[in-house]
Amino acid sequence: MHILFTLGLIMALGLAGGRLFERFGIPQVVGYIVVGVVLGDSVLHFISLKTLDDLSPLTSMALAFIGFMVGGELKYSIFQKYGRQFFSILLSEGLLAMLLVCTLTILLTKNIPLGILLGALSSATAPAATVDVLWEYRSKGPLTSTILAIVALDDGLALFLYGFAFSFANALVTGGGLNIRIMVLQPLIEIFGSLLLGFLISLIIDHVLRWIKTRDDQLVINVAAILLASGIAKHFDLSLILTNMAVGLTLTNLHPDRNESNFEVVKKFVPPIYIIFFLFVGARLQLGLLPSMGILGVLYVLGRTIGKWAGSFLGATISGAPLTVRKYLGFALFSQAGVAIGLALDIYQHFGEFGSAGERLGHTVINVIAATTLLVQIIGPLSVKFAISKAGEIPEQIQNKSEGE
Repeated sequence: MHILFTLGLIMALGLAGGRLFERFGIPQVVGYIVVGVVLGDSVLHFISLKTLDDLSPLTSMALAFIGFMVGGELKYSIFQKYGRQFFSILLSEGLLAMLLVCTLTILLTKNIPLGILLGALSSATAPAATVDVLWEYRSKGPLTSTILAIVALDDGLALFLYGFAFSFANALVTGGGLNIRIMVLQPLIEIFGSLLLGFLISLIIDHVLRWIKTRDDQLVINVAAILLASGIAKHFDLSLILTNMAVGLTLTNLHPDRNESNFEVVKKFVPPIYIIFFLFVGARLQLGLLPSMGILGVLYVLGRTIGKWAGSFLGATISGAPLTVRKYLGFALFSQAGVAIGLALDIYQHFGEFGSAGERLGHTVINVIAATTLLVQIIGPLSVKFAISKAGEIPEQIQNKSEGE
């Protein structure tokens, strides 16, 4: 079928699936992902992996908009009030998840490089599905603010931890020394380069927006800025999400009153892109990988889940966060996708060049991450809804509608 027909059909089916799941009180994003699984190679083979690769710019575009919108939520007043809590929680949940997964993997496999690498990947949290649930239920409160901050900052932490893990694993596999450039400089360049690029572009856009009078023109300027930022980030191997998060964060804090409308017009523009994105996420997930997950996959999920939950509770307790944050934040950090999969592919490509041991390591990492992603992408949004519902941060009319349906 022509690609335009395919896009139109999957958009309509995705919306129908999302609404159907919504009627049963399940977040719409789960419906999008399930429809994607059905249309993908796991069931109907309607969306091939080649089609997904050909349309990868749409996936990048969706991630860019998600980064921009998340950045728009990170207002200075929120960091002023909760900043100490955010960084305490970030370090606790990321490092504890890494430690537990690393330890369990090494105990099971006796493979230290594998344990270090899987531990680093476990620290990442996918913002897309998590944030989509928060927007769907229009949640507001300390827990929602903390979730937004943590999923935004988690990618940076994961990149930094991965730099250390990759260098250690590489030294063990190849017998070489530790590479300071890979351990420290490369992650720092990617993180701060992304933030600097986003900051500079946002300054230009903020100046241009002073002269824009209509909402239509506002939309065009904002979309153009996001695409330009994304293109430059891709060209220089910077983080797409962090770059656009910096654009949104800077705009929302430079002139809050004037720039608030920018985020409103963009939010109305992106639903079709989000539906396609999450449907593509589902189409990439392979049901056949679940049986191959094995004990290692189970331990990875358990270690990551316990680490995220216990780490967020510990960090929130130490920093004096509200009770709702301490009790329920861990439930909102299960989703795993983009960054973890991208880094897993990097491991597979790099270590595959070092003989059979390196090839086995790469294959194991890819299989574990791909199989567990299927599981947590379905469970993650449900857990986020549970958390914000228990915290009382869903507006009453939306909560009643969800429970009624």
